[in-house]
Amino acid sequence: MGRSPVEGGRDWDGGEAAMEEQEPKNAPRRRFSRFQLVVRPDEESERIAERIREALLRSGFELAEAPELVIAVGGDGTMLEAFHRYYPKVPEAAFVGLHTGTLGFYADWKRYEADWMIETILKTEAPRIVEYPLVAAIFEYKDGRRHRHLALNETIVRSKTLSTFVVDVWINGDRFETFRGDGLILSTPSGSTAYSHSVGGSILHPSIAALQVSELAAINNVEYRTLGRSFILPRHHVLDIYPMHPDGEMLVGVDGNVFYAQGVVRIQAHVAEEKVRFARYRDFPFWQRVRMKFLGD
Repeated sequence: MGRSPVEGGRDWDGGEAAMEEQEPKNAPRRRFSRFQLVVRPDEESERIAERIREALLRSGFELAEAPELVIAVGGDGTMLEAFHRYYPKVPEAAFVGLHTGTLGFYADWKRYEADWMIETILKTEAPRIVEYPLVAAIFEYKDGRRHRHLALNETIVRSKTLSTFVVDVWINGDRFETFRGDGLILSTPSGSTAYSHSVGGSILHPSIAALQVSELAAINNVEYRTLGRSFILPRHHVLDIYPMHPDGEMLVGVDGNVFYAQGVVRIQAHVAEEKVRFARYRDFPFWQRVRMKFLGD
């Protein structure tokens, strides 16, 4: 057992907390039979994906549009694509990733472990299922439309031009601040290791159901003040963003899917009731992922 480097620190005794990620309550454990692949369009990823496809089909798995298991072969962008392609249709599907690039936070397997991954999927009777929080952002428009977007990583709102993005920020019905700058990032715990981290946001463990708000190039001077730091809202807290521009124009990015919005009168964001499921065929603790991504092996 390891010993805390702090004098008087207690031993790490493992147990339930050692699993790092929690399984959903009453989650049935069973062998998957239907799968689907989402593949980054490069030669290596497509070659590995074909090996996976052939091996699973030979073993009796069914390639289906309503899969139980979605395998992403590529990078984190491929996993985000897989999530947005299949989660809306099959929210109970579980995701697993094989990484073929240089960085991959969501992937449990590396390119040279493809055969090991295939063997493990085929011999595992029932993988462990873990859940990660999602963030919901509801865009309300002048004409009464309401569009709800779920993010696995983050939703970004910013000015559509080089002009200053000005919004009023409210928390739980109380005015918090007027933000002036380039934009805001609304990230999930798993997304806290992405764009939010690059602008100084904190890293959150995915067992914490929370929404992190990070600023992009905030204006802070004697006339205009913002918090100047990211802040974190727990489950059941509600963030309201009111655009001050009369046209309600902005660029929006949801997990890298970018669109132009006009006539927005309010954005309401909170931790979603829904969660995304990942199939853990082997242990790969969250903080080990963080260490490998930012500090190296």
